[in-house]
Amino acid sequence: MYYRYRLTDAMLKKKPKYLDSQFLIRVIKNEVSPEEHEFFLSWLSESDKNKEEFGDLVHLWDLADNSQISEIPNPTEQWDNIQAALNKTPISIKHKPQQIETSVNSPQINYKYSSPIKTDFSWLYQVAAMIIIMIGVFFLIKQNNPVLPNQPRQAAEQQLIINHELTTQKGERKTLPLSDGTIVYLNSDSKLVYPAIFAESSREVEVEGEAYFSVIPDKSRAFKVKSGNVVTIVTGTEFNVKNRNGRVNVVVAKGSVTTYSNGFVEGINLKKGEMITFSEKRGFSSPTKVNLDYFLAWRWDKLAFARTSLNDVMAEVERCYNLPVVFQNDSIRTKRFTGTFKTDSLSQLLSIISLTLDVKINYDGHKVILN
Repeated sequence: MYYRYRLTDAMLKKKPKYLDSQFLIRVIKNEVSPEEHEFFLSWLSESDKNKEEFGDLVHLWDLADNSQISEIPNPTEQWDNIQAALNKTPISIKHKPQQIETSVNSPQINYKYSSPIKTDFSWLYQVAAMIIIMIGVFFLIKQNNPVLPNQPRQAAEQQLIINHELTTQKGERKTLPLSDGTIVYLNSDSKLVYPAIFAESSREVEVEGEAYFSVIPDKSRAFKVKSGNVVTIVTGTEFNVKNRNGRVNVVVAKGSVTTYSNGFVEGINLKKGEMITFSEKRGFSSPTKVNLDYFLAWRWDKLAFARTSLNDVMAEVERCYNLPVVFQNDSIRTKRFTGTFKTDSLSQLLSIISLTLDVKINYDGHKVILN
């Protein structure tokens, strides 16, 4: 699979000349810069074919990452093995003398071949090996794709409208293109509930944890994200939803969104750079301007804190690095910390926390202990 896309002269200064499969894999692994991400979204929105191709690539990437079956055999290697076996026992055909007896007094005729006839069947065995390998690949694909080509179309469509779940563990992130071309970036320790194909009149998903949405515009079908008791409605924009510990935060990166909750008739509008918080006890806060670098830092493999309690800081560390964190002194949990760090610099983060807050931190590579 290979993708090509010509860039404008302005883009050529900062980006590769073509958009290929390696670039798309970097998108899936969340290893692209903000500029490259902008370019990718532009390419994705150009056609349904681009959306389908990216969806196929994500599906294949997910199968390769999660499949527990053995690897597909290499055709060249398998043929070399077969040929080596054949060379040990060369094939020859020997015809033994035959006697033909007649019912009359005719002389006996002996058919005798003094030397064996050797026949080269290498081409036939090579074809047979390739067929066997292709059959194996076919069954591997069938095992990972429950909807078979010969199933009735109606049955396949019924299966597609069933909701699916995408989950991430601590220390893990995933990227998922939805059927309409919308891209969802799922943060660690989160869950997304989504349909394989959206209904004709609506697009609805549900989030637990944290996710960033880049929504493809569709004025005829609003895009709805349910997170706890909060529903966020958009037609095409980018925003982040965080639902943890009974609180829901919605931050708008581009465009605008409208948020609702049970018991509220009117929604609250949010524009780019604004955030709103919801809790069961206090309801909605007023929209406030925020620094997107802090609230969207995880999208660029960073951890950012702005007067965040040490308790919440270490909860994020635990989630991001899949490390158990132990507080041996609960009084330090309320200390507040500010800073931005790349996720590949955990030791630096812990050192600065220790120096800034006067906290003793022990980290042995498997556990973080604070006292």
